[in-house]
Order: sequence, then structure tokens, then C-alpha cells
Amino acid sequence: MELMIAMTYGRALFDAAVELDKIDEIKEEIDQIDGILKKEQDYVSLLCNPAIPVIKKKAMIRNVFKGRVSKEVLSFLYILIDKDRMFHYHRIVKEYLKLMDEYRGEAYGKIYSAVPLSPEQLVKFEAEAGKLLREKVKLRNKIDRSLLGGVKVLVDGKLIDASLRACLNDLDYKLKKL
Repeated sequence: MELMIAMTYGRALFDAAVELDKIDEIKEEIDQIDGILKKEQDYVSLLCNPAIPVIKKKAMIRNVFKGRVSKEVLSFLYILIDKDRMFHYHRIVKEYLKLMDEYRGEAYGKIYSAVPLSPEQLVKFEAEAGKLLREKVKLRNKIDRSLLGGVKVLVDGKLIDASLRACLNDLDYKLKKL
């Protein structure tokens, strides 16, 4: 249910941003709001409290964000208040960002390695992963001491396992087939 709510509202906001040609502006604003809401859990609790009337919640939103965000984002926050969906704000933002990346043909992922990769290596792996996945790929390097060598790349739920262990397992499998 939560995922469906995030997908529905994230899609609606993204479609509006495309129509208004404000994809980046809205992204920046909802990202900043997300950061604020993560830090201010008490504020979020008040916005999600069913005992507080909607009109008061909207006033709280207006007092904090009016003049700091576009009227479109402010209206979107009002809709979330009206529909009692503020609890899902973080997931809605994640869905918006995912849709934005898809729209631009970009994908983000992680590359696991035994030792830190140089910037040059990272760029090379991004290019190779991009060719395989047919997308522009940006990778963040994570250290995995359990790797003997090689790398594992994870992008949008897709795993490219070029680790030494995977190569050895593949070799073992092929030898057993002989």
C-alpha cells in the first residue's frame, strides 16, 4: 500500500513538473523539504496527527514554507495534508527522483570493491556498466572486505558480478560439466 501511494503521488508530481518544465526546480525544493522533515520528526508527527485539524496543518505548512518554495510545491504539500499522506513524503520524493532519472536515461548504483577505486577507475566502470545497461550510470564506491578481488556492480536491482569469487564459481561449474 505504501509503495502504491508513493508511486501515485510521485508520478503525479513528476508529470506536473514535466508539464511545467520545472523538473529541476521542483526536485531541489522537495529534496530540501525532505531534509528538513528528516531532522524535524516532531514537526512530521504533528502533520500526521489525526487529532489536529487539516486547516491547522495547512497553516503550519504555510508558515514554514510559503515564500521559500514554489506555489506548485506548496500546493502539493496541501494535497498531501488533505489526503493524509504526509507520512509518505520521503518515499514520494524517492519515487520522483527515480522517475527523473528514468526520464533522463540515468541510473545510479554502487560498485563494491576490496579496496577504494581511483576516480579514473570509477569513470571506466561507469562507462562499461552504462554500455551493458544502455543507460548513463553513476556509481558510488563501497568497500567490501569480503571480496577477494574484482568488483560487484549493483544498479537498479541489477547485479553485475565481476568478482574473483564469481569467476572461480563459474570455472568450477564449467569444470564439473566436463
